[in-house]
Amino acid sequence: MAPRIWEVIQQAPVLTTVTHKDADGDTLGSALALAHALEPLGKAVPVLSSPPVPEAWWFLPGFERVNRQPAPAHAPVFIFDSSDASRAGTYEDAVTRATIIINIDHHVTNAHFGSINLVQVDAASTGELLYDLFKAWKIAIPPAAASCLYTTILSDTGGFRHDNTSARALQAAAELVRLGADPVMMARGLFKSRPASTLRMQGRILQGLHFEYGDRLVWGTITQAQLRDSGARTDQADSAIDQLNTIRGQELAILFKEAGPRLIKVSIRSRDQVDAADLAAKFGGGGHRRAAGIEMRMPLKEAEAKVLAEVRNRMNDLEWHPAS
Repeated sequence: MAPRIWEVIQQAPVLTTVTHKDADGDTLGSALALAHALEPLGKAVPVLSSPPVPEAWWFLPGFERVNRQPAPAHAPVFIFDSSDASRAGTYEDAVTRATIIINIDHHVTNAHFGSINLVQVDAASTGELLYDLFKAWKIAIPPAAASCLYTTILSDTGGFRHDNTSARALQAAAELVRLGADPVMMARGLFKSRPASTLRMQGRILQGLHFEYGDRLVWGTITQAQLRDSGARTDQADSAIDQLNTIRGQELAILFKEAGPRLIKVSIRSRDQVDAADLAAKFGGGGHRRAAGIEMRMPLKEAEAKVLAEVRNRMNDLEWHPAS
């Protein structure tokens, strides 16, 4: 699809990039990387992300430019790492009314809602697909774009620890470092720059963990009151699921985050036998086989009851082997 997408770029003086709401390193890194790569070619590339944009990504080159410009009319839109247009949040209308929508994603649940859909589920990150496009277009990848793309791979592979870490992802990361990506700064920003409030908040989650099925299911919650008490924001809880996903022999980790009185965000991580995306889809969510999420508009206890009932049904149907 590289020639088709390049033709759109050549014909448009302005190209809008849009992230999904609750932006992460993959969607933000991809949007910023496209802007860094195309602006030297004379293109104007506003970067839009549904507010509030998580401050955790402050270290990405160009972060300060996000939402600095309004959504332009009549410009093609690139949307990254989004299974459907609603994931654009505040900017959903900017996506749906665009003359051309270029949908670049790696989620198995993608609805192919674009005019052009580049969806490759075996890619480690959406940024990896954008890297492939840059190579196919034979355009320069400036150091700022290289750092952003490197971060998409680093974050979506969990620092090269998740099951999606492939030879292709590692080769792309190495090439991006050769092109000027700063792996030290990107790793420091991603893994070594958490505010103290994040650790206080994670401590509250860890203190209240629940273990079932011989520690194969672990789940926890973080409430608005606990967030206030720790001085943390809701988005700071996003990385806590990775702490739950470190237990030997565990099959499923679930974190319920109370984002509001009747808004619950559920993060799911699985190992081998449970399809996280399929589980999330049961409640209108989506994601990948090993990592998925749900938004539920109901009280916390009700969301816990509904999701855990389905989880326990699925856990009961599994054939268990010795923990490994």
